[in-house]
Amino acid sequence: MRHNRGALMILPIVLLLSGCGLLGQSTEAKAQALRAAYQAMAGFRAEAEITADYGDRAYAYTVTLSGDADEGTMTVTAPASIAGTGAAWSGGSASLEYEGISLETGPLSPDGLSPADAMPVILAACQSGSVVESGSPAWGEDGESLYLLLQNPKTADGESRVAVWADPETYALRQADILWEENRVISVTFSSFTLEEG
Repeated sequence: MRHNRGALMILPIVLLLSGCGLLGQSTEAKAQALRAAYQAMAGFRAEAEITADYGDRAYAYTVTLSGDADEGTMTVTAPASIAGTGAAWSGGSASLEYEGISLETGPLSPDGLSPADAMPVILAACQSGSVVESGSPAWGEDGESLYLLLQNPKTADGESRVAVWADPETYALRQADILWEENRVISVTFSSFTLEEG
């Protein structure tokens, strides 16, 4: 009798462990689906707050963004002192301009990363960055979120990574952090994100 009771107690543990394996496979499948969605996208539109952390100082901007992985634009809407500042990216390079004058807040990493480069780097990681970690953490009232830590495909292995939190069904981005040698240098928190299907 005791032997049977012990066997019954082991069964839920075995089922729980096998369920963990299924969760891992589900997250990996969602990671592949996110990559496919960003490779096939026609474009995106978003509103976000970008924080650039230089260690001794930090800058925060509220922006609107649109475009695709190859080219796009970013317009600063706040703070008011620089509202209207625009950034454009095309062919792997980005520039930040205000009334025709190029602005520079300084590079955030040795490879010259600036806030204007944030979106192209994030999109490139979503399309082709190898997955370092993945998970399904809670995300406020929205339930779970798909979390991926991706290798930045524009740098050497391990030098820079991109952490993304996305809607697990639509793959719309909720937040993305760009890390340099494990230090977060840019954080982008999206208030809205629309992925346009290809």
